[in-house]
Amino acid sequence: TGLQHNEEALQKLLYLAEKGLPALYIPVNSAGITGPVTQAGSMAIVNAGMLVGLMLSQLKREGTPLVVPGWGGEGMDMKTLVGPYCNPDHRGLAEALAHYYSLPMFTLAGASDSKMVDQQAGIEAALTLMVDALAGGNIVHDLGYLESGLSGSLAQLVICNEIVGWIESFVKGIEINDETLALDLIDEIGPDGQFLDTDHTRRHFRARWYPDLLDRDDYKGWLTKGGKSLAERAAERVE
Repeated sequence: TGLQHNEEALQKLLYLAEKGLPALYIPVNSAGITGPVTQAGSMAIVNAGMLVGLMLSQLKREGTPLVVPGWGGEGMDMKTLVGPYCNPDHRGLAEALAHYYSLPMFTLAGASDSKMVDQQAGIEAALTLMVDALAGGNIVHDLGYLESGLSGSLAQLVICNEIVGWIESFVKGIEINDETLALDLIDEIGPDGQFLDTDHTRRHFRARWYPDLLDRDDYKGWLTKGGKSLAERAAERVE
């Protein structure tokens, strides 16, 4: 926890500091068990533990790079006594602290508490990956994890790869210049024209994001290709 530090973990931290290697020092606290059940109180303990690691690493070798958690302070689900991987409540505060300290951030995303590749797995993977992308996570771990980290799925990993591609396209923004605005072409084509056979379309249509796994066919086209679910297509990709 943030108030008690494992000797072996400290030895590893100091060894990495001595060699000038980046370290991830992540205190683990279970809200309501080893710390307050409230998010603020639980994160206070995690943050205190992280600061201990930061201080010791700098005392050992000033300038040692340290990666801090963009998560922490999770607690058991009080209904199931399972430690969930996809709670929303702990992420915002932890990520804000990482930015406050101007330190690189280690985040957990692309995981699910579901036991199989299903709608829940897709929802939780997409939400956590998007949140961590918007928060500026530097190292994103746990893609493809299921069952709250107790198992994993290669098919789920393939789906996560598709989600990451979507998010990368979203967060990179768009380029705005004379070529991309194409105002001259808009004026030339006019209100009733079409742009499909223009050189401008041929030059730029490949720059748009296209899915590799997600389905965009109409219903007939989808049936012609076997009418398979996302999970089935991902499993086939693994094979």
